[in-house]
Amino acid sequence: MNNLDQFSIFQSIFLLSIFIIISNSCGNKTSQNKSKAPFFQHYIVDSTTVQNPWAKIPGDINNDGKLDIIIGGQKGPLVWYRNPDWEAFTISEGGYNTVDGERGDIDGDGDLDIVMGGLYWYENPGRLDENPDKSWTTHLVAEHPTHDIELADLNGDKKLDIISRNQSDFGTMKGNTIHLWFNLGDNTWEEEVLDCEHGEGLRVIDLDKDNDDDIVAGGFWFENRLGKWEKHAFSAWHASANLAVADINNNGRLDIILTPSELATNYFKISWFEQPMDLNDEAWKEHILVDSVECVIHGVGVGDFNVDGLTDIAYSEMHQGSDPDEVVVLINKNRTTAWEKMVISEKGSHSIEVADIDGDGIDDIFGANWSGTFQPIELWINKR
Repeated sequence: MNNLDQFSIFQSIFLLSIFIIISNSCGNKTSQNKSKAPFFQHYIVDSTTVQNPWAKIPGDINNDGKLDIIIGGQKGPLVWYRNPDWEAFTISEGGYNTVDGERGDIDGDGDLDIVMGGLYWYENPGRLDENPDKSWTTHLVAEHPTHDIELADLNGDKKLDIISRNQSDFGTMKGNTIHLWFNLGDNTWEEEVLDCEHGEGLRVIDLDKDNDDDIVAGGFWFENRLGKWEKHAFSAWHASANLAVADINNNGRLDIILTPSELATNYFKISWFEQPMDLNDEAWKEHILVDSVECVIHGVGVGDFNVDGLTDIAYSEMHQGSDPDEVVVLINKNRTTAWEKMVISEKGSHSIEVADIDGDGIDDIFGANWSGTFQPIELWINKR
């Protein structure tokens, strides 16, 4: 081997070493960027239009590709705030009776309608991008005050059905039934009632991934079996619950997060429940997130707030709890082996929603206290 060959080999090894060093450096920077901690910038959307803002709903109302914010006051009005200037436009002056609301295309015309307890749905007039002040049409489903509302196509007929549940606290004692309102078209609805334990809280999602939506509540779920409903228990939980459903540990199965939503001065825990491999044979494993917390956690959601591919959890304390009333983000560290707590507010919030409001692909949070001296509609934009 001559000197020129030796030099060429040395030069190749040197260049390869430099390439590996640069590649590793870039990879480390990419990893660091992905796991960068979230930073939430706080905005006040409005503090005067809606008094006692109970219902909070994200949705693209005017079909412009941006998520708007819909807020329903205790006695009205029901308004939508246009993203990004947050001008308020009235959907209804009031008349509903609910804590919750949902958006969905009830009439199948390609735009989002709003469903509120009472039980009403409000028909989107369309072309709100051109004329946001257009009047919405009010439709009565049934005289049925309620606490929780969900929308889903339960029977596979391509029409959105309504799922509702009332509550059992405050003397109401009507949280022991879940009502299914099947959309037959032409504003005709057929009701089915499922009996359950007293309480509050409701989510609808395909929990067992068999291509139909199931019904989840605090400690139990109803399996959708071709129009028949089979009830399963997964925990002896606090009667009043707020909940979210997501794959917390990245194993491909949907887990359940539960918080105690009522009442002040009572204490319970916050947990997530790991879905077993076999829903028929195995118990759900409980993972306690907070050992003891006042039972005013009336808001919980999930999102990847630091964009590391893991599901994080957000929850909020209502203002009637002992101060401080925290709005919290729990960052999922290394697939649930640890959780990092971030407090983004100490003024409380009710029924927070997690959604990508600014359209940057990263989850944000909005909410408002349902009453009290401090009840602006607050938005926390994730600027990580």
